Amino acid sequence: MIKKKFLLIIGCVLLLMATVTSCKTTEENYRKAYDAAIEKQNEGYTADELLGMAREEAIPRTVFNGDSIPLKGVYVNTVKLDPPVEAALRYNIIVATFKQKFNAMSVLDRLRQKGYQDGRLLIDKDQTYYVAAYTTDSLGKAVETLREIEKSSPVAMKSPCPYILRRP
Repeated sequence: MIKKKFLLIIGCVLLLMATVTSCKTTEENYRKAYDAAIEKQNEGYTADELLGMAREEAIPRTVFNGDSIPLKGVYVNTVKLDPPVEAALRYNIIVATFKQKFNAMSVLDRLRQKGYQDGRLLIDKDQTYYVAAYTTDSLGKAVETLREIEKSSPVAMKSPCPYILRRP
């Protein structure tokens, strides 16, 4: 009798364990649910609208003379180049960012060929390279140049570029 009860209890425990382990959520299930939620959230928006929203999330905006401008503060240093360039000033118009110096130099060379001789290559503590088309101490001049670059870009840009990088 005790043996039958013991076997019955063991059987119930094994059945319960099999049931519990088969209901585990997996990373794949979470990913599918997340993707479905994002798709539903973005329903009704065009690709351009979604790109614009992503850009606004990536770069903070500030108001300057009644105009909303993308302005991000980052600690950066000017990369020493040959021929030497002066250090970047306080406000820089960023047209591209890269993890590899080679790619950043390629875009900087194209910028200079298009007449942006004031271009600089900047680097932050995470070894991210920023290609600046223009550098100035005047926020007003930076905004003016930003608007010109937005209208007719000297190089191909991906969101969130162009934006103004402010050196603290």
